[in-house]
Amino acid sequence: MILERLVVENFRQFKGRQELVISDLRERNVTVIHAENGFGKTTLLKALVWGFYGRDGLMGNDGNPDDFERPDQIIHEGLALRAKNPLTLNATVQITFAHDSDHYILTRQLTLAQQRLNPKQTTLSLEVKRGGQTFSLDRPQQRIQALIPDGISRFLFFNGERINYLAMERNSSQVTEAIHQMLGLELLKQTIDDLRNPNVRGKLRAEQKETTSDEKKELIDQLTNLEEHLHEYEGQKDQTLSNLKSISADLALIDGKLANNRVAHEQQTRRLHLIREVDELTGKREEITKRLCKLISDDGYTLFTSKLINRGREIIAQMRSEGKIPARVLNSFLQELLEQSKCICTRSLVEGTPERAAVENLLTIAGDQDFNNAVGALDHAIGVIEGVSGQTQDLLNQLKMERLEFSRDIREREEEIFEIHRALGDKKDEEVQQLEEKRKSLQLDRDAQNAALGRISGQIEDATAAIEVKEEQIRHIEDKEEAAARAQRRVDAVEDCVDILAQILKAETEDLRPLLNAEIDSHFRKIITKDYWAELTDNFTLRIRKRIAGGDGGADPVEIDAALSTGERTVTSLVFIASLLSLARRRSEIPTILRDLAGSAFPIAIDSPFGSLSIFREGVAKYIPELAPQVILFVSPKQYDGEVEAVLSASGRIGKRYYLTYYGPAKPEKASPELVVEGQRIQQYFPLETDEYTEIVPL
Repeated sequence: MILERLVVENFRQFKGRQELVISDLRERNVTVIHAENGFGKTTLLKALVWGFYGRDGLMGNDGNPDDFERPDQIIHEGLALRAKNPLTLNATVQITFAHDSDHYILTRQLTLAQQRLNPKQTTLSLEVKRGGQTFSLDRPQQRIQALIPDGISRFLFFNGERINYLAMERNSSQVTEAIHQMLGLELLKQTIDDLRNPNVRGKLRAEQKETTSDEKKELIDQLTNLEEHLHEYEGQKDQTLSNLKSISADLALIDGKLANNRVAHEQQTRRLHLIREVDELTGKREEITKRLCKLISDDGYTLFTSKLINRGREIIAQMRSEGKIPARVLNSFLQELLEQSKCICTRSLVEGTPERAAVENLLTIAGDQDFNNAVGALDHAIGVIEGVSGQTQDLLNQLKMERLEFSRDIREREEEIFEIHRALGDKKDEEVQQLEEKRKSLQLDRDAQNAALGRISGQIEDATAAIEVKEEQIRHIEDKEEAAARAQRRVDAVEDCVDILAQILKAETEDLRPLLNAEIDSHFRKIITKDYWAELTDNFTLRIRKRIAGGDGGADPVEIDAALSTGERTVTSLVFIASLLSLARRRSEIPTILRDLAGSAFPIAIDSPFGSLSIFREGVAKYIPELAPQVILFVSPKQYDGEVEAVLSASGRIGKRYYLTYYGPAKPEKASPELVVEGQRIQQYFPLETDEYTEIVPL
């Protein structure tokens, strides 16, 4: 897919018709939109999302607006207030794009009457141009979903300051979902979900119950009850995760308001810094805990062997004192002499002679070769265990001290965070007090939801295990009637299909994971100069790894997870998206189980791409034209000026530039009336007492 043009009309602050022609050149694939915060960058990004998916596209997974306040108010406020006929005033977004060899025009409209009644009910049309003619397509939304599924939209149109969540373990399921969506595996997943649907299983089980024995009927009832509970638990888990995301969004909103409040700014900034430090320290402590667990599981037994070692030493010492080890003569040597009937001194050892009797008598006190070897091995093992025990104890003490230090540092910062909470709560400012009170309430809600999540996860594990047991019990009861046996075979066939498809999905995903892993690491090393590497773990968690010296200073280096800053997490998330897009483009070339899957190229549009990157801005600026075949950047002067501007300008990859001009009675706080791009000064704010709107201006 290649975006060609975005047209907005009366969409939020964009009054009248405004258009953005997007660069579609291969070597100049970057389109930059310059604007101060508050001028409409985010609105333009959301216009793309609204155009493709309507109001649902503006909402997050939790059902709340995703970085877009008042999603039901789409039409320009001033025009809406002055409108005389709500049927004639509308907001329109038109997107012209190419896909494969076809060109499409998507138009979504919302009248003021629709907005007041139900803002979800928009008017959507999709036209395709072929052979010089234009055809209107039926079921436009379904066709859009086929071209660009809504499940991948957050990886294509996103706020760069908020994308860092992808590089967190708790979001590994979203990473897996994105892989399925972009790499053509969603159909498999959907088929599995359909077969597992209670409606499908319920119908088959009902048929089975009608023809089977009472014993099996009871087991089927128990199984159905367990599956209903599992379905309920999974729904509770989804709702809890949604609640947590909503709470996190509300907390971020309150933190932003406190940071922008003159009274609370200094202390809130300090608190946010401390929270980031706590997150980083917690990550380091978790890594130490993992190393402790591995040490204890591998070598922990050696810490409890002191008595055994001492007893072994006593036994070996006693054997030495008694002359049993090392043996003065071995029975195998004496046996050989007797077999040869000749002593080492050449005397004959014939049966019945005193000489033979003397040698035979020695066999009663001679040492056994196997016993001698066993005692030697025991002596060596005791020495090894003793050495490992000492190293284990030293490393255990070191890791315990490091963990205690991290815990102490975390505790100190948490105490300071609590003191900031108290100080802000005592401020003689009503807004600050209310925000702080709400923040505390949200934190308590978050803790309660996390506790509930842990409990529900345990219930899901227990129910899943119980279901497996019941299914096995049902399979082992043989049906005497043919109808019952046939019903059982149908149930078994569905279960087997689910298992086979799940195995195919797992195998397909696993086949693609190393390829995606290589892409991620390759892209990551272009930006991060540290000796780190990126990898996608078995459970599809994005991780950045590094090596540190072994515990005793001389051991082999140990690989651990690097504690990432916000900027590093953002880089990791951007790298993942770019790698996934790259793999999607060449999907048809990858030999996996599924055949005839086409490759797809997608554009990306990023709001504030450099906002949280800190020292990585220059590296990302060099790399960003390679993110996708087409890149749209919405940037503020603060993020763009300096090294980012120098790198992007020098790259020669910028094909189109625009800036947003703002008309209104007062410019947004901290916004400059002028914009400077490559030395050119441009007026971007125009005072206007009677109206408020934004215009798109080509540069």
